[in-house]
Amino acid sequence: MKILKSYILIFCVLIIVAIIVLPLMLTQKFIIENKAEQINIEVKKEEIDYNVKYRTINLLHKQENKSENVELDEYLVNVVAAEMPVDYELEALKAQATVARTYTLYQIENGKKHAENDICDDSNCCQAWVSKEKRFERWDSNQEEKWNKLREAVYASAGDIITYEGKPIDAFFHSNSGGKTELPINVWGGSGYPYLQAVETVRGRWI
Repeated sequence: MKILKSYILIFCVLIIVAIIVLPLMLTQKFIIENKAEQINIEVKKEEIDYNVKYRTINLLHKQENKSENVELDEYLVNVVAAEMPVDYELEALKAQATVARTYTLYQIENGKKHAENDICDDSNCCQAWVSKEKRFERWDSNQEEKWNKLREAVYASAGDIITYEGKPIDAFFHSNSGGKTELPINVWGGSGYPYLQAVETVRGRWI
């Protein structure tokens, strides 16, 4: 009788392993393998310091049709001022500065839409840009304090870019994904980008 009970107990344990434990192990293995296959996207200071390589850029003020040689990060302060409200958290502004820097360097390396100019100030063509004076007109108070917050965000992230296979990505960005991003190929056509995939989002965060 004791031997029979032992066999029954062993049989029950094997059933539990087969039904619960083994599937969990296989699922975990799949998750690990799937993570290993994910596209390698990094935010880092590159071995090739693009901030040194492109210390200054040629900015085309499209409406006036005038070119201006400006320091890269000073240019980015004006971009962040145009693209994101200053009352957002500093980390959000730093993220915007990193994306804007990446987008700018990608355009310099791959774009050349404007002959001798690297990029323009038209958001319909490149990315938005606003002068310090124009932005001050929109702020009711603490203008210098707010501007310094933007500068802090840019310079705190100086040199940071998003890369794929060691090169700056074409860093598109948006204010609201509507819960899920879209594949660029479905929006603009072309061959698409391996590092830009459709993902669900929660409160602006990728999951």
